[in-house]
Amino acid sequence: MSDRKDDGFIFKNEQLPALLNLLIAKYRVIGPAQKDRGASMVTLKQPEELCLDYQNTVMPQKKFFLPQTESLATFDPLNNDAKHSDQEIATTILIGLRPCDVLAVSHLDRVFLEDEPQDPYYRKRREAFRIISLACNDPQQTCFCTSVGCRPDSEDGADIIMHQLNGRYFIKGITAKGDDILALFTDYVQPASKHDIEEKEHLAEESYKKMKGSFDTDKFMEKTDDFQASWWKNISQKCLGCGICTYFCPTCHCFDITDEVCMHYGRRIRTWDSCMYPSFTLHASGHNPRTSHKERMRQRIMHKFNYSFKNYQKYFCVGCGRCVLHCPVNLDIRQIIRQVTEES
Repeated sequence: MSDRKDDGFIFKNEQLPALLNLLIAKYRVIGPAQKDRGASMVTLKQPEELCLDYQNTVMPQKKFFLPQTESLATFDPLNNDAKHSDQEIATTILIGLRPCDVLAVSHLDRVFLEDEPQDPYYRKRREAFRIISLACNDPQQTCFCTSVGCRPDSEDGADIIMHQLNGRYFIKGITAKGDDILALFTDYVQPASKHDIEEKEHLAEESYKKMKGSFDTDKFMEKTDDFQASWWKNISQKCLGCGICTYFCPTCHCFDITDEVCMHYGRRIRTWDSCMYPSFTLHASGHNPRTSHKERMRQRIMHKFNYSFKNYQKYFCVGCGRCVLHCPVNLDIRQIIRQVTEES
């Protein structure tokens, strides 16, 4: 199949359960399922649980690679004993992730794997996962991936990409790991025709046109170079500092490490943290260089649209819109960027 990889393959909608059964029999499979509060990624036991007719999951996928809480090591000071956590992780298929979330995984790879030393806990999880992304035909009103270097059909970070067509799916391998998975589907797929590819490209272009709230990200990055600009205070006045934007963000990766001790047994834990919290930069002396919402909002925006680009040549915002959708005071990063870039 690898010799036709660039052209892709086609299978009918009614064949999807059979393909899922092949995956479930061989791997742990995680995919979107409809829950009370929206779509969530869950471990699939039956093909019927999978729901691909969704726009995006409520929570981002980063929890699979950087858990909200994880034990890094255990220790027993009395016996001079310490052990790193060494939990086995089964090979896992993540199916149905939207391209923005898959792009976010590639950003996390840059942080935790690109430079030495690599994060061994992240690396172990990342190596265990295979990602099958699902191109986006119907973006939400809060989506803006096209303004930050992504597209509704982006392949960056995925091993396989799928496109929903009329009554069928287009599927294409991107990596060697993806080709290995596609090899399981030989009896169910056929090479995509020119018509299939044209329909796939047409749907992707139509999805691109549906994106709302576009803005000039490069111009905004230039504006953020002014660290003392007055607009920093203006845009932060509504912020409550609740941290919802960072917890829902698929690329926010700040964490804290603490030791928990009970009697003579202890463990070292890593947990998500947020630059929007006052304690994030609180020194042991009591000094805090970011005392107000202004400094903390500035740090978050600088990290997304300035520091990350200078360090990795990528904006660490993928336009998923979760921060817009879930902010309790309706702070909209798209409006902020347009307001700042339109000022003289």
